[in-house]
Amino acid sequence: MIFKNCLPLAIILLLLTSCSSFNNLFESQSSSIANTAANTVQRTTFLNNVEINPAKNLNLKLGSKMTQAPQEVFISQSSVSNSLMELTSAAIESFMPMQFKYAIMMNATVEKLTNFSLYQTIDKWFGTRYRFGGTTRRGIDCSAFMQVLGQHVFGWLLPRTARAQYAIMQKVKRDEIQEGDFVFFRTRRGVSHVGMCLQNNKFVHSATSKGVMISDLNDNYWDSRIIGFKRMEEGIALN
Repeated sequence: MIFKNCLPLAIILLLLTSCSSFNNLFESQSSSIANTAANTVQRTTFLNNVEINPAKNLNLKLGSKMTQAPQEVFISQSSVSNSLMELTSAAIESFMPMQFKYAIMMNATVEKLTNFSLYQTIDKWFGTRYRFGGTTRRGIDCSAFMQVLGQHVFGWLLPRTARAQYAIMQKVKRDEIQEGDFVFFRTRRGVSHVGMCLQNNKFVHSATSKGVMISDLNDNYWDSRIIGFKRMEEGIALN
């Protein structure tokens, strides 16, 4: 009898306890949801600081050699103005494919390749086979190729042979050479080969092995045969 009278009371107490647990569970879930929302807001706020690395996306770092791995650049989005981004895009778009091609070929800085006429002429003749005494696209020797570059790019009318070209130019020290200077070699007796200096210790010439090509002045074969570097005086034109 006593048990029957206590049974309703026990049920009421059980219900009250369950409601308290339910409330605690609800509060716990609400707190979890609130924390999740706060974290979401915090993560969204973090998006204001983004990684901006156009050089990485283009596999290109302006102002450095293209074979170097681009450095990571972290910059706040709020600190980059639209005008700066537009200027960067315009600068990149201003480069010609020819510049990228020869910058990669010479491991040189792309924005320094500004003599479009020079590289367009080189590209036109690149791979033309060597032919002693030749002056055309069917075959050309080293001094005749220098005549082509001199006339079409710089407006010089150069003598026909490497030795005669060497005689009329001014001597330049190796650490002062510039793009457009001439480099002369002793591959046989006396002055017997000539090329034109480019960027990054490279030079273009018509070699007996592969014709018109770009080589490195630091290559053991060429370095050991250099006679000297010469420069045309400004305004000189010879027949």
